[in-house]
Amino acid sequence: MGSRNLTLIFAAIVLFLFLNFPSRTQATVGALVSKVCMQSDNYKSCVQILTSRPQTLAAHSLKAMANNGLKMAKKDAIATSNFFTGLANTNPASKPALVLCATYFKEAVTFLNLKGLEEGSASLDVHYALDQAGYCETALSTGHVHIASATDRIQKWKSVFSAAYAAVITVEN
Repeated sequence: MGSRNLTLIFAAIVLFLFLNFPSRTQATVGALVSKVCMQSDNYKSCVQILTSRPQTLAAHSLKAMANNGLKMAKKDAIATSNFFTGLANTNPASKPALVLCATYFKEAVTFLNLKGLEEGSASLDVHYALDQAGYCETALSTGHVHIASATDRIQKWKSVFSAAYAAVITVEN
C-alpha cells in the first residue's frame, strides 16, 4: 500500500470516529438535561421537551438550562392564552370561562420571569404560574365547559411547565 492509501484510510477512520462519538458539549448538555429531568414528575417528557428546543443545546450550565426552561414555559403560556382567546371567539356559549382561562395564562406569564433566578424566588414564582392553570381548570369545570382541545392545551402547558420547574428547582438546590 502506498502512503497515499494509508493517509486516506487514516482520514476515513478519524472522520468516522468524529461523526460517531458525541462531542464533549453534547455529553455535557445530556448530563445537564438528565440532572434537571430527575427533578421532574415525568422524566421522559422532560427530556423530550428540553432536547426538542435548539436553545437547550446551547446551555452549558444549570442556570442557562433554567433560563431556557422559563423562556419555553413563558412562550407556551402566551400561546395558551392566545389559544383560549381564539377558542372564546368560536364558542359563544363557553366564552366567559374561556376568556377567564386566557386571562389566567396571561397572568402566568408574569410569574415566569428570569429575575426570580437571580433572587432565588423562581421556584415560588413558577409555582404561582401553575396555580393559574389550576384556576383555568376550575373556571372550565364551573362553567361546564368540556372541550377536549382546551384540556389538551392545558396538559401540554403543564408538561412544558414541569420541565421549567425541574430546571429551576435544580438551580435553587
